[in-house]
Amino acid sequence: MKTLYITDLDGTLLNKNAAVSDFTAETINSLIANGLDFSYATARSLVTSANITKRINISLPVITNNGTFA
Repeated sequence: MKTLYITDLDGTLLNKNAAVSDFTAETINSLIANGLDFSYATARSLVTSANITKRINISLPVITNNGTFA
């Protein structure tokens, strides 16, 4: 059975500049290329979060807007 890894963005995946560091992007992309199932959940909107994470090759669905949309 595979494990799905899900991270938050703010205060977890992003650095103090609210960006994905080069090291983080390279590491996660390498893991994804080797079969890691990776995604994120955030309170940010889809547009904002997609812009911040555009350097990560996420092919799975993501959770945005705290999982809700009004």
